[in-house]
Amino acid sequence: MKKVAVSIHAQDNFNLDILKYLKGIDYIHIDVMDGKFVDNLNLNLEIFKIVKKNFKVPILAHLMVVNPLEYLNAIIDHIYAFLFHFEIDIDIPSIIKEVKNRGKSVGLVINPDTKISEIFEYLPVLDIILVLGVYPGWSGQKFIPDTVNKVEKLAKYKTKYNFLIDVDGGINPETAKGLINADILTSASAILNAKKPNTIIQKLKAV
Repeated sequence: MKKVAVSIHAQDNFNLDILKYLKGIDYIHIDVMDGKFVDNLNLNLEIFKIVKKNFKVPILAHLMVVNPLEYLNAIIDHIYAFLFHFEIDIDIPSIIKEVKNRGKSVGLVINPDTKISEIFEYLPVLDIILVLGVYPGWSGQKFIPDTVNKVEKLAKYKTKYNFLIDVDGGINPETAKGLINADILTSASAILNAKKPNTIIQKLKAV
């Protein structure tokens, strides 16, 4: 079965109630946005502490920011994995090393326009690769079909390098059907806006 992550934003008006009745989720994925790397601004880092206190589900931190290390100290004690973008203009190996030195899993996030070949050199040291099925910044976008091909290319290296493939953006039971080789399916709208969110979770897990 697939692992399923429910995605939320680190926003000021966050309401825990949207998570309380979800069953079967394997991760809680929290998006942090600095208003620079993406237009959106969601920097309420207290959410990590609140979610960790109220749920036993591991937290995946997705940093849509220009300088990920600026946020590490504030959230490190509350997360399972620290996921940051390949497209930033900062030394990627130094970030990977710092996160691993702090005892956390580390992942690289790739935008729809980034080719798999561009991240080959990092595959041996990554725990997770998050492939975005939409452009970062906003929930509810339509899934980009080429995402399926990128996952298939990545999957050829999964056993050799022992990383997980996570896919986020436009994920629902229909789009997920093509993502056979993904390990984690991350969804916001399809789960949180559903009349029966737990049914959606189970359908995603069964893909």
